[in-house]
Amino acid sequence: MKHSMRFVVLVLLVLPAACLCGQSPFSATMVNTVNGTERVYELQSDGQKYRYDFEESGMRGIVIVDPVKGKTAILMPDEKYVHFTPTTSRTSLMNDPYQSFIYSKKNFEEKPAGTESVSGYECSITEFHDSDRKVITAWHSDELGFLLKMVNNVSENTFMEVRDIIPGEIDKELFVIPEDYTEVDERMRPVIPEPPPPDSWNTIDSSLPIAGEFKRGDRIMFTVPENKNYKLNLVNQSDDPAKIIWTGMRDGQELPGNEQGPLSYRTKRLHGGESSSYTYRWTSRDKIIIQVYEGVINIELAAEIK
Repeated sequence: MKHSMRFVVLVLLVLPAACLCGQSPFSATMVNTVNGTERVYELQSDGQKYRYDFEESGMRGIVIVDPVKGKTAILMPDEKYVHFTPTTSRTSLMNDPYQSFIYSKKNFEEKPAGTESVSGYECSITEFHDSDRKVITAWHSDELGFLLKMVNNVSENTFMEVRDIIPGEIDKELFVIPEDYTEVDERMRPVIPEPPPPDSWNTIDSSLPIAGEFKRGDRIMFTVPENKNYKLNLVNQSDDPAKIIWTGMRDGQELPGNEQGPLSYRTKRLHGGESSSYTYRWTSRDKIIIQVYEGVINIELAAEIK
């Protein structure tokens, strides 16, 4: 399982999600050129969902985007794998130029630049500026509800264009994930369902350094001794997954996300035999709580030595 979930760089800029509700269904060819290297994709839209089919280095790939649910499915037909990710994730954006266009509308100054026909469809032209620099020019069809052309103005010979458009109904089955596909995570491992959180917690009051084996239901609590970087080493020596979540507390209240990071940043799940190391900057007198939600895991935690 060494294939990358990032099949190809489809986007012109890593630029998150739009609704394609109620637009005209069509099929087409999408040509994506990055620094002069051209790749060709089959594009199909049913007016709500859309998909890209392509082949890269001998490997077939399919990207199915559901903007209404905010969900992208990345399929590898040869292996019969599927990976699900939010449309706003980096993995999704790297495989979807249309969502990149929507993101650019939120992050750059937008300037209308008239209209022009692309592949027989009237498009509104929009230029996106970063300060006084034009970074993107985009052509969007209101009739199709889709981006038909986009030029990266800061990268030579880098653009995307939709060609050979054929209007008409699209088979809904093209947007259904086959039942015999195995769901994998971003590291191409089969997804193992997680158990519900423990019904109760075994609270362990501790101090740094911490070293030992902890199991599902253990809750380790300690006070940060000084403003410093701390190294967290995790080792899962079992055959089953293990998962921890750490939370920062101050004056009895959980720290806001801009101080401790989002939940995804503080959640670590290791499959059997895996190990990982992380470094965190914590503040003196804050309280850190590490909860073991799943499995058995070895935890080592200490101040980082420079």
